[in-house]
Amino acid sequence: MKTWLPILCLVPGVAAAAERCAIEKAVFVEATAGTVLAFKSVGSDAAVVSHLFTITGGKLKLDGNVMYDDESKRPGGMVTNNCPQGDATGAELRACTVWTGVPYALDVATGHIDILGAADAQAPDAILMPGFGPAVRHSTLWGKSGLKQVPWDLYEFKECKA
Repeated sequence: MKTWLPILCLVPGVAAAAERCAIEKAVFVEATAGTVLAFKSVGSDAAVVSHLFTITGGKLKLDGNVMYDDESKRPGGMVTNNCPQGDATGAELRACTVWTGVPYALDVATGHIDILGAADAQAPDAILMPGFGPAVRHSTLWGKSGLKQVPWDLYEFKECKA
């Protein structure tokens, strides 16, 4: 069983780089299958979604979003594959959803795990998406993914997009 402990061994420059980068410009990489999680701007302060991102690797190009639930004070993450645009039924959304869960931000210096910050907050050193790898492996995408290994749930900060 893997643990998130190896992220504590990240080179010191990675943590410093994350301090200068807003989440919406951050790119993270997962070490096992080599998938990449890249955030992008939502484009509106009035949007219900707080974060948008893509996960790519092999033949995969998945879309993701994060929405905050005011009641639970936690973000809910969702990764989808080819969902219909505009108004979609619950059944349509369930059919195209690959993963749902809480994305967690990890701080290498303190070992602290917290919920993902707002779009303008500094990018964390790593993002943990519990159960993401198994969700991809057990989805209908697996045979078409082009991945040779199941992705792990941990994405480490790689760079800040311009």
